[in-house]
Amino acid sequence: MKATLLLTQITAVLAHMQLTYPPPFAAENNPHRTDPADEHLDYPYNCCGRQDIFPCRGYLKLLGTPQGASVASWPAGSQQNFNMSGIGNHYGGSCQVSFSVDQGKTFLVAKSYEGNCPHRNQGNDASGQNFDFTVPADINTGDVIFAWTWFNREQEFYMNCAAVTITPGTGAGAAPAAGASPSPVKQAPTVPSSTYSSNGCACTCTQPPAARALLQHKRAGGVNVHHKRADPVPFSKRPGILVADIGNGCLTARTTAEVKYPNPGPDVAQGDGEYPLSLPLPPDKCGYA
Repeated sequence: MKATLLLTQITAVLAHMQLTYPPPFAAENNPHRTDPADEHLDYPYNCCGRQDIFPCRGYLKLLGTPQGASVASWPAGSQQNFNMSGIGNHYGGSCQVSFSVDQGKTFLVAKSYEGNCPHRNQGNDASGQNFDFTVPADINTGDVIFAWTWFNREQEFYMNCAAVTITPGTGAGAAPAAGASPSPVKQAPTVPSSTYSSNGCACTCTQPPAARALLQHKRAGGVNVHHKRADPVPFSKRPGILVADIGNGCLTARTTAEVKYPNPGPDVAQGDGEYPLSLPLPPDKCGYA
């Protein structure tokens, strides 16, 4: 029994979550991959003695090669979704999705999810981890890079990237691209708290008091609510993604709060309120001084 528990804990710390759709560079499910799959795509940046290249874990080197070919085609201005999967959703966090039209020099925000990303009570499978967003209507057409980034309340940063093709716009009401997973399916709540430690990586994911959690889930249904849409902002004027917790001097809150983005862009999905939101610090290192 003890041996089984230890194995479960070690597995949990060594595999968390990664982008599943669209399939990222070097992923097991990427149809263009011919090299061995990267087994560390679901690790946080610089975990367990590794030094990961920013951005996209160094896989921008695949651009222009068969393994870096596009994995999805999305009309500009259309509604799309992405999803993630893994073995530990860390009971939430905050995410951003973004696009780069300059081969990874800059990543401009498409949408920010402040709290409950991944969905804390919908398991670790992609079928329960769908999130919607709108492709910017005036984004460059052609092959671009889509990126997903995640902060998980453990001062850990995750980033996966995929090559996608933007086609001429057909309006914001366009149908989702083929290959997107079904709508989220609610699953049993996660355990109240868990602590993992192995090979230099530690995770303590503690859930708030049960009474507060129950109240919030009754009120919000356990999913992200209150989408805030501002007036249209040209893609070129959107903010860059938040980069923190990778030794650049910018740190997010640890365990007590989910990230509030200092520059979230015009499209924001607010979480379920189960944790407070907190800006990363210090401001001058986090891009909002």
